[in-house]
Amino acid sequence: MAFRRGDVVLIPFPYTDLSASKTRPAVVVSSDIYHAARSEFLLAYVSSQISQANPTIDYVLADWAAAGLLKPSFAWPKVAAVEPALVVYRVGALSARDLLEVDRCLRRAMALVETALGDVLAEVDLTVQPAAAVQALAEKSVAAAVSFASAGEPDVDLDRLRELLSGQPEESS
Repeated sequence: MAFRRGDVVLIPFPYTDLSASKTRPAVVVSSDIYHAARSEFLLAYVSSQISQANPTIDYVLADWAAAGLLKPSFAWPKVAAVEPALVVYRVGALSARDLLEVDRCLRRAMALVETALGDVLAEVDLTVQPAAAVQALAEKSVAAAVSFASAGEPDVDLDRLRELLSGQPEESS
């Protein structure tokens, strides 16, 4: 059986000291790109010990029952690479909302938020993204550019931004 991002599975998950393992739920967090290149997949640990959740890096699942979990649970960035043959059972799948929040926590835990903008600029086609998201990104970007310009940042060209916003064609040099 092929596993997909967001699937909740039961696996023998190792203790952090690698002394033993216990069958526990985990969520597949690796992508189709990863799966095409590697035989194993990446999992994030899921626990029902809600009192141990740290809201900075852990996410309490909103739709835990729909994901096939027996108790309220949280995902945390204890990540492991596991061979599919180790999966005991596929329990279900996270909702889109829960997977989005798990992704957010993983990025925060691994300091990927700070490096994401360069990747977005290089890899994301903004024309196929939701218009509201592109609008929000543009607003934050313009506000930051104005702030940088006010601080004397020489790399900010507010005239170029005004030109783009006015819809006027770029003048050729």
